[in-house]
Amino acid sequence: MSTLKAAATMASGTATWRALGTYVHLSTSPAAALEPARRIATRLLEDVDRTCSRFRTDSDLVRANSAAGSWTNVDPLLVKAVGAAVEAAAQTDGLVDPTLGHALVAVGYDRDISLILADSTDPGAVPVPARAGAWRDIQRDPSGAIMVPRGSALDLGATGKAWAADLVVSAIAAESDCTVVLSLGGDIAVTGPGGWPVAITETIDDPAGAEVVHLPYGGLATSSTAARRWTRDGVIRHHLIDPRTGEPTSGRWRTATATGDTCLAANTASTAAIVLGDRAVGWLTDRDIPARLVNTCGRVVRTQRWPEPRANP
Repeated sequence: MSTLKAAATMASGTATWRALGTYVHLSTSPAAALEPARRIATRLLEDVDRTCSRFRTDSDLVRANSAAGSWTNVDPLLVKAVGAAVEAAAQTDGLVDPTLGHALVAVGYDRDISLILADSTDPGAVPVPARAGAWRDIQRDPSGAIMVPRGSALDLGATGKAWAADLVVSAIAAESDCTVVLSLGGDIAVTGPGGWPVAITETIDDPAGAEVVHLPYGGLATSSTAARRWTRDGVIRHHLIDPRTGEPTSGRWRTATATGDTCLAANTASTAAIVLGDRAVGWLTDRDIPARLVNTCGRVVRTQRWPEPRANP
């Protein structure tokens, strides 16, 4: 899992905890806004987990996947999350695909990442490519129902955390006139005057290698094959799947970081870049997306509008 650590300022308050199978880092300025903001964040993240988790047998998403091909009544929150995932698929022509549930199970990502054995002798399953355009067949009723395409299973891992980060920050901003930054497993959303300095690393254990940039608003996200890795039957696997093959990506880039008007937009771009491989820089440049890419040898490539690094505070 990639990690982007929000750098604290002297006038800020900071809280950290775990949710959605990852870490949460919430900071506010002024510090007095922290506790109300944390209450909002905790409630919303619990709601997201209850409705959107692929690893909870009682979640609305699991129920909908089990009834693929039929309408399932669900919390409207899941409908919104699925809508965000479908929009990401449309923007990337299916490079970021929410119908990869079966493919992820096939490569061994069938439970929370903390429960997956780092080295397993379990046999690898046959790759499960996404059916081309299956994401277009997802049906949604905003009042509270979805229909997963027959033969498919939804997974919101490519967009869910970023969408949740935007959701939380927007809710906090509606209740408090403060600057707030939320890092949800490295997917960062910022709102409020002044923005926030953000330290970018490939893993949570690499603070010395951080590059610090200023994020004035919106979102910043990293997609990486350097974390969430495991070995299955002697083959290294990771969670970033190429929907065209059903296999973990094996292209030029091990890490891609992007910024956007929202955290969801940033994460959509960073995930698409990893899947695109050699075509990533051109794709990002054509769309004027600020991005920082790290190739498999550790070389860093930045697109033209990537913000200038600043001194690590």
